[in-house]
Amino acid sequence: MPEWLKRLLRPAYFRINHWRGNPGQEIYTLAIREIIHEYDDVCTFILDRPANLNFQAGQYCHVIAPGAILDNHHVQHISFANAPHEDRIMISMDLASGSRFKRRFQKAAINDTLGLFSIRGEFILDADAQGRPVLFIAGGIGIAPIRSLISHIEAQGTPEWSLVYAGRNHLYKDFWSPFTGRVSLANRQTVFTSIEASLQRCAAPLVYVCGSGEFLRDINTFLVAQGIPVESIHTENFTD
Repeated sequence: MPEWLKRLLRPAYFRINHWRGNPGQEIYTLAIREIIHEYDDVCTFILDRPANLNFQAGQYCHVIAPGAILDNHHVQHISFANAPHEDRIMISMDLASGSRFKRRFQKAAINDTLGLFSIRGEFILDADAQGRPVLFIAGGIGIAPIRSLISHIEAQGTPEWSLVYAGRNHLYKDFWSPFTGRVSLANRQTVFTSIEASLQRCAAPLVYVCGSGEFLRDINTFLVAQGIPVESIHTENFTD
């Protein structure tokens, strides 16, 4: 089939699939209960949580934008920012790109609904590394799955953790306020000195890094130069 014909038929395919109930996909419908303006064009959306929605801290899901159907323009994978024990779903995003997906969220209001399906992701706590401290390093909106992981750790009580969070501004400021001794809020100019200081305070840590591709490359190079084994570094590419 020629590509032009595929493009022509694709909207009809998605619409028919929607009418059929998207067979093969379990799609949860969640209502928006709160919209938090974090800074600039970055917002956090607090959503109802279905009773049967299960996931692990650090995972992501596929989100269908408010008022849209499952198609190739209105679906994006978004990390959970809340931990599994929390009773509301929390997702955060930078709306600046103005994509069709993001424009739906720019116009979203309280009580609007969105779809959620296909929970995935391996950016989760290493079950075989009990007792080792964890150093989290986040860049920008990449803090979302790390907030999920830290909230989960706090609910469990272990392991010991610390965070270096680099960005032009910072999300979830109220959440970090009780942890001033363990959280270093940095920017791209100070992130490496903050990481170096954190490494001096914890022996043989597991390191979880989340941010853009460029951020991951720079941080990984620095960590390896500091003597952190590659197998101790967990990464998640988070380009929003």
